Amino acid sequence: MKAFRGTLIAGLLLLLAVAAILLARPDLLAPEDTGPVRIFTFEKHEVTRVEVERPGADRIVLVEVDGQWVIEGTDFVAGRSMVNRVKHQLHDLTARATVVEDPDLPELYGLGANAIRVALRLRDGRDITFLVGDPNPTAVSYYIQPLPGEVIYTVKKAAVDYYSLTLDAFRESRFASFDSKDVTGFTARLAIDGAPALLDLERTGDEQWELRAPSAMAAHEDRVRQIIGRVSALKAAGYEALPAEGRDARLAALGLDAPRADITVRFSSRDPLRLRVGNDAPSASKYEELAYMMLDGDDTVYLARRGLLDEFKEDPALLRNRRVVRMKAADVVAVDATLAPRAGEDLSGAHGVRYAAEQWVWKDGVPVSGSTPERLARSFAELEVDAFVDDAGGDLSRFGLAPPVVRAVLTDRAGLERVVLIGGSGPPAAAPTSDGESRPRRYASIEGDPGVYLVDERTLGVVDDLIREGNRKADRDAETAARQGRIPSAPAEVAP
Repeated sequence: MKAFRGTLIAGLLLLLAVAAILLARPDLLAPEDTGPVRIFTFEKHEVTRVEVERPGADRIVLVEVDGQWVIEGTDFVAGRSMVNRVKHQLHDLTARATVVEDPDLPELYGLGANAIRVALRLRDGRDITFLVGDPNPTAVSYYIQPLPGEVIYTVKKAAVDYYSLTLDAFRESRFASFDSKDVTGFTARLAIDGAPALLDLERTGDEQWELRAPSAMAAHEDRVRQIIGRVSALKAAGYEALPAEGRDARLAALGLDAPRADITVRFSSRDPLRLRVGNDAPSASKYEELAYMMLDGDDTVYLARRGLLDEFKEDPALLRNRRVVRMKAADVVAVDATLAPRAGEDLSGAHGVRYAAEQWVWKDGVPVSGSTPERLARSFAELEVDAFVDDAGGDLSRFGLAPPVVRAVLTDRAGLERVVLIGGSGPPAAAPTSDGESRPRRYASIEGDPGVYLVDERTLGVVDDLIREGNRKADRDAETAARQGRIPSAPAEVAP
C-alpha cells in the first residue's frame, strides 16, 4: 500500500512539473509552422481553358483548340504571352499571407459583388476557381479567395493584376506572323511620298533570293530576311473593328482603300498574306509612330508601328547580294590557290588543300596544322564585296585581273567549282578603320561572270598565309628527299 502511495505521489509531481513547463513555454503546444500556404499546384501544360468573368464586362474565355489557343466566341487568336502568363503565375501559386479564414464582410477586400471570377479547366477534367479582389493597402499584393472556401489570402500583384484588362489585352498582338522559312516570294506595291514603286522578290533556292523588280539581280539574303521579318514581327498597339455599315467610307478615311504599301507574302504551304498600310494613326509617343494596317479576310484594323515603311524608302540597289561566290564555307572541300609575284613582295607559289576524314590536308595527304584552310575557305566562299564597280566587265587587265594576282579555285561537296580572281589595288574605303587609317581594297571578279567588285585586301592576306606555309612545307620535303638521296643503298647480294 505504501509503495502504491509513493507511485501515485510521484505521478502527481510529474504532472505538476509538466504543467509548470507548459505554463512557462506555451509555444510547445503550438502547431508546427509549415511555411507559406501553397494555394494551387498543377503542371503548366495541364491547362486547357481559362475563363474570366468581370462585373460589368463581357466574359473572356481562352481555350485550347487543336494545339492553338483562341478566344471563344470570336475570330481572335489568344495571345501566347498571356496564356503563358496565366500558366506560369498560377501553377505553383503561394500565398504571401493568410488574411482571414471566415470573413464577415468579404466586400472589404473587393471579394463581394465586384470580384473578378477566374476558372481554369485542367486536362484531367479538374476545375480551379478563385475570386480576385482589390490590392492590399501597400498595393504590392492582391486579395484572393479560392473556391469553394472562405479563406482570404494575399498573393503577389503580378499573379492576378492582369485579369482586369480588356479583351484586347488577351489577343495575340502579332497579327501578321508567319514562318519565314516557308516564304517563297514577297511583293510590295508602294506609293510612299507620292512616288509609286514596285519591289518584287522571289526565292530561287536555299538561302538564295532574286530581285525581280525594279531591276533584276541577285538579292542579299540577310536584307531580304530583314524586310520579311519586319512584316512578321508587326505587333498591334490598338484595334478597331470595321462597322457593318459605312465600311468602305471608313476604309477610305483610314487610307486603306488606296494604301501607301500593299504587300503580299507568298508561301509554299499556305495561302498568301496580303497586308495594306494606310494613313498615320494617333500615337502616344513620337518614338512609336503608328499607322493603320489591315489583312485581307480580316475585319479588324490594326494600329502598328509604321517603321516598316522605312525599309522601302532605301535604294533597291542596297538589296543586291554582296556574297558573290554563293557558297557555304562548311560545304567547301578543296581550295587551290595560285599567287603571282607582286611589287615589293617575294612571295609567290601555288598550293592546294583538301578536306578529308574530318581534317584539312595538303595534296599529298599530310595534315595541315593551324586554321589557315578554314580561314581561306570562309574568306572566299562567303566573300562579301564592298562595292560593285562594273557589271559589264570588259577588259579586265585595267583592274589587274588579267592576269590576276590571285586565282583561287573552290570546290564544294557537290563538285561545283567557283573561281575567284583578286587583282590590282583599288580606291580605299571611304570609311576609315577604328585607328583612323584608310582601309585598302582590291579589285575582284568571279571567273565566268562579267562583274568587277572591290573587296577588302585582308582576303589577300589569307592567301599569303597558305602560300607561305605551303612553300615552307615544300622546302622541308625537298630537304628530306635530298637527305634520303645521299644515303648509300645497301649492296645487292650476289647469288651463289
